[in-house]
Amino acid sequence: MAKDDRLRVPIDDPYLHALGLALFCFASLEWNAVYVAQRISANGHNRSASPDYLKRAKGRTAGDIGKDLVKYAQGIADAAIREQVIAAAETFKLLVERRNALMHANPATAPNGDQRLFRNSDQWTIEAVSDLADDLTNCSLQFNHLIHHVL
Repeated sequence: MAKDDRLRVPIDDPYLHALGLALFCFASLEWNAVYVAQRISANGHNRSASPDYLKRAKGRTAGDIGKDLVKYAQGIADAAIREQVIAAAETFKLLVERRNALMHANPATAPNGDQRLFRNSDQWTIEAVSDLADDLTNCSLQFNHLIHHVL
């Protein structure tokens, strides 16, 4: 086994770039979700929320964070803020499922010979991965707006 064995995988750079960017976009989104939960609890928007969500979030899955966020949001007294947070949290939960579909996909050879990821016989094309990254970023921007301008 050599240090550079990973380079033996016959995969093209544009595909790797799309996958890496989607991964980074999800990480940003997930942490923005954590920061929204933290802001809800720290600013007293929901008195039943964990007082230090940053500590609570350690070791939790993205799915757990999504459930926590919906629960925290449901306790927000201001209806307009509650609706904004719940809408973003529900979108986050759906995006977690899509991210999971990508991350748990199996590598295979596409009909054109390219190495790609597949989930339930559906190919994760560059376009599909990029669409996911855009959706992840849009939700992350919603959370960022909540953090800096609403909560």
